[in-house]
Amino acid sequence: GYEHLTWESDVTVLTTETEIADALSEGEHGTVFVQETPFYATSGGQEADTGYIRTAEGEFKVEDTVKLLGGKVGHVGVMTKGMIRSGDKVVLEVDAKKRALSARNHSATHLLQKALRTVLGSHVEQAGSSVNEDRLRFDFTHFSAMTEDEITQVEKLVNESIAKAYDVDIKNMPIEEAKKTGAQALFGEKYGEKVRVLNIGSSCELCGGTHVQRTGDIGMFKIISESGISAGVRRVEAVTGMAALHYA
Repeated sequence: GYEHLTWESDVTVLTTETEIADALSEGEHGTVFVQETPFYATSGGQEADTGYIRTAEGEFKVEDTVKLLGGKVGHVGVMTKGMIRSGDKVVLEVDAKKRALSARNHSATHLLQKALRTVLGSHVEQAGSSVNEDRLRFDFTHFSAMTEDEITQVEKLVNESIAKAYDVDIKNMPIEEAKKTGAQALFGEKYGEKVRVLNIGSSCELCGGTHVQRTGDIGMFKIISESGISAGVRRVEAVTGMAALHYA
């Protein structure tokens, strides 16, 4: 789910919508399991990769990628042509554009949290998030609506971090070692014994999502809404890159 956009593997299990199957034929909906996958499965508020799984005689469109018990990853979708059988050799191809756009929005979420804590105060904590290729949504603890000036200050800080083109450094390490670095855990994520530690500028957090290589890749950041969703919790929605340019 991180380093590759294509990968060759072998099909281990196929299911229809109701049972395990030996094969899927054109038009059938189901789930494909393989030995190794380059696909990112939904977690930590980030939506999954989509794309295709191809065999010598078939094509399966991946519409969602999910994590299941035992660390298994299921590719959920539909056979668009031909057939796929258990044991087939396949080529898995991630939608590269969707992956890149989602990564920009996810990295921008971390810059946004840092900026909110700087402008509003250290009481700001993440209370939920959602990231896909179109936009990012960030929920956080705060006692009042943001003023126009505060929104402008936050946008300025995020865009300054983008302009500085900080390297995005990601390391895998045991969770106890990660805690010693002072890395912040994020709301709603479950952590195993090994975790990914994300460093962007002075920000250090645990995160299992996909990210850009440097902040400059985000291009531009623009807040499109700020609202209250419950007592003491606010929500910011924002766009990045060309979507931010089009919005502006």
